[in-house]
Order: sequence, then structure tokens, then C-alpha cells
Amino acid sequence: MAVTEQALPERTAEPTGPTGPAGAEPAAGPTGAEPAAGAEAPGPAGAGVPRPDGPEGVLRRQSLRESAARTYARSLPIVPVRARGVTIEGADGRRYLDCLSGAGTLALGHNHPVVLEAVRKVLDSGAPLQVLDMATPVKDAFTTELFANLPRELADDARVQFCGPAGTDAVEAALTLVRTATGNSGLLAFSGAYHGMTTGSLDASGGAPRGRVTRLPYPQDYRCPFGEGGERGADLCARWAESLLADPKGGVPAPAGMLVEPVQGRAASSPPPTAGCAACAG
Repeated sequence: MAVTEQALPERTAEPTGPTGPAGAEPAAGPTGAEPAAGAEAPGPAGAGVPRPDGPEGVLRRQSLRESAARTYARSLPIVPVRARGVTIEGADGRRYLDCLSGAGTLALGHNHPVVLEAVRKVLDSGAPLQVLDMATPVKDAFTTELFANLPRELADDARVQFCGPAGTDAVEAALTLVRTATGNSGLLAFSGAYHGMTTGSLDASGGAPRGRVTRLPYPQDYRCPFGEGGERGADLCARWAESLLADPKGGVPAPAGMLVEPVQGRAASSPPPTAGCAACAG
């Protein structure tokens, strides 16, 4: 999550009075002062989240209780309490612009009304929320929409595997499938890629120190590995990959498959030229 502070006018103090749960008086104090011990954190009415010592206390407890593997929290000492679209409000009352509008597959903006409506509809329907891999009307509607948006040549022979809640689960399943189907152990992936945090996915991601993965240059305009960009850069990337794979002494294990991100979005949003993905598929 890339976050930058947004300069906004100072917020008007909210009126005091018996407006809290069960008529509780909100903590008194000057505008912008930290709430008294036990006061509720900013958030939807009635959220009732205690904030005894402000955002600093939350961050301090996070550093004491969570592992040293934290990444974003180290460079973004923020305690988000509300979000809408590209704007995040911290527990300190400051507002920030989220330059990714979420993260990964959730990059639709925070609390997108269409997403919220769909979630509320399922929750209010009483539909089961855990049925393993059994069929449900919700799952059937999702699969129907998915197949309707796939290229016809792919949809005609495609099969869907619901293998877990994270994208890295799908990557691991795909790696096992292609290696089993082809009998090959090699894998093609692109520099700068990110595929997940499990073992196989990490090996295929950019920056992995080892793994049975051959790195290919990713065609893009902003940092084209050949200094060309556009269709010319995409063509050079494709020709380089073809030459590498066709060379019997190139030292590349026979690949079982290729992992392709139509848009690389881990460190930035980097779409390839129009011909980029077509060249990879070819």
C-alpha cells in the first residue's frame, strides 16, 4: 500500500453530548486532542473499539506482539480506521491518499459501493459461508460470469479449480499441474514478477535467490530492458526468449509452463504493450 499524506482543511470539531452507546458522554477536550483512556476509536457509530493510549499505543503493541517479518508497517506507521475510495483516515485524524487504491486484486478502491452491496446481499441472504467445494448458487453465478469473460478458445476446454483463498494457492496448484502434465521441471517467469508468499510462488517471483526458474525480460514502456519500449520492445523480449529456449546449449531446463502477469502490480502498475502478452502466448 503506497500512502502519501493528503493536505486537507482542518476538520470541524464534532459536537459533544450523550450521542454514544447507551448515552455515554464522549471524552471532552480540545479539538484534535487524544481521547481519554477508554475512549472509542474513530469509526462507524457503535464500533466500540477501545483506544486507551492512541495510535502510538497500537503501533507499540504491534511491534511487541508481531513478528519481525512486517514490511509495510515499518515504513508506514499508520493506524487506519476509515477508508473510502483512494482516501484513508488514520487514528490520528490525518487523511492519506492510497496510491494503489487497495492492493492486488482488491485495487478497486476502499469500500467500493458495488463490492459492499454484493457482500451485504450474500450476508443478508443467509447463504452458507463455508461449504468446501460443494456447488452453491453464488458459486455457480461466479463461475458463469468467469467463463463468459474468458476467450472462447480457452473457455471451451477450461476447468476451474477452487484451491484456496489466496492467489499463491492457485499458483502452487498451477505449478504442480503443468509439471505433472509435461514431465518437465523447468519454469519460465518474468523479472519483476510477484506471485505469492509460498515456496513455489516465491521461487518464481522477482528477487528470489534460487529456484528452478528461468527469468525472462518483461516488456514494458517505462523501463524496457532493451531501451526501446512499445511494440519494438515487446518484439525484442519475445525474440530473446525464443532464442534462449531454442538453444540446446542455453542451459535452460525444459519448461513445464510460463507464469505471466498481464499487468505487473507489486512495485508499480506496469502493463506491457498491446503485443506483449500476445508475444508471450505465442
